[in-house]
Amino acid sequence: MNVNAIHATRVSFPLALRLASYACRVPSEDIDTRRATPRVVPDGIIANRMLVRQRGAVTAVGLAASIALVGAVLLALPGSLTGIVGFLLLMAALPTLPMFGVPAVAGGAIYLLGVLSSLGAWLALGHVAALRASKRAVVDWTDWRREFVPLALGLLLGGVLALIIGGLVLGAL
Repeated sequence: MNVNAIHATRVSFPLALRLASYACRVPSEDIDTRRATPRVVPDGIIANRMLVRQRGAVTAVGLAASIALVGAVLLALPGSLTGIVGFLLLMAALPTLPMFGVPAVAGGAIYLLGVLSSLGAWLALGHVAALRASKRAVVDWTDWRREFVPLALGLLLGGVLALIIGGLVLGAL
């Protein structure tokens, strides 16, 4: 394509140069062999956003599991104070246990259902917090924590209310 022929058709000059450069290309240059995703710089903006999105749910489950482990250790130690603190930590880490009747009802299947539902709730909350935090342009774990804490407090409040209602129904309170 000739540049003079393009000017004759009254096309703007920058557009004419682009059209002329496309006409001179080899057909193999038209195929874009680059990756569809942008290049991710380690510890860059995109890498941090992807890290928070991918690991936010697992981080929430890890936090709950570590609190449950500390609670179980404290519950196993002798003494009433360590037992109370251990029980409260276990109820904080596994907030859906009271919905299944724990501690009034015992049984392996009940405990398994309570633990699995609690871990599922923490997984969902961590994922929602990660999605909400990653809507920002620059994301860090502090943004995830800012989104996670109100959700976690709501879940903990629900577990405490379930314990109180269970205690009222059983006549313990």
